[in-house]
Amino acid sequence: MEKSFAQQLREEFDLSAPLAVWVVLTHIFVLATPLILIWAVYAYADQLAINNPVLVLVATAVYIGATAFEVAQNSADRWYLTEATRSVADLFFNAFMTVAFCMYTIGFNGNIWMNTAAIILTLIYPIAYIKDHPSFRGINGIVVLLACFSLYNVTKDPAVFLFMLGNALGVYCIIFLIKRRAQWIHGFAAFIFGLGFLAWPWAVINGAQGTQISWGLMTTIVIGCTLVAAAITPFMSKAKETTRVYSVDTIHKS
Repeated sequence: MEKSFAQQLREEFDLSAPLAVWVVLTHIFVLATPLILIWAVYAYADQLAINNPVLVLVATAVYIGATAFEVAQNSADRWYLTEATRSVADLFFNAFMTVAFCMYTIGFNGNIWMNTAAIILTLIYPIAYIKDHPSFRGINGIVVLLACFSLYNVTKDPAVFLFMLGNALGVYCIIFLIKRRAQWIHGFAAFIFGLGFLAWPWAVINGAQGTQISWGLMTTIVIGCTLVAAAITPFMSKAKETTRVYSVDTIHKS
């Protein structure tokens, strides 16, 4: 008997129904947070000296478009992540993400040196990835950091750097996801990445309204999140591997 589309769709996930819903919803959240940045930029453009709001819009479109390649990779893996897979889809995802943050750097208010550095690193990234050069792992982070400094030039709000904190905590979750194969961590990581992106529209609003947070509060948030991460590490280290629903896992956990 031919399967219904609903059943075919359900079998795209090697996860239980509640877990599949959790992972998908958190990925939708990641897609929604850049839209909030667009709203904030255009709502407060008159109060801030943003270099090119249109380029910020284009960068956001590229950012959201890049996630299509991550979805493709997730679908190929049946949304059950066991390792950081190197593939064409992963290359396109990370390369376009780097392009997006390069555009953010220029679109916000980056100076000539920041813009030039972002462009050069963006051009180098695909080559470094294909050659599997160790530098490709850090290029994305440097371009993201340049984008943060560019937005800080506009808002003067340290909150922009909480974006980097969100990225760091997301990577922290991914490490345990790959190590323990507890797939609920996949959704948790996506949620944290999306939450970190909200730092940018928050900083835009604060900068426009003159309500920037202090470096002291920024430091307190970072220290607090670091302590929480340290506290839950024993729990994360013992997370149980998620049982596959439809396919057989032939890769044995180390």
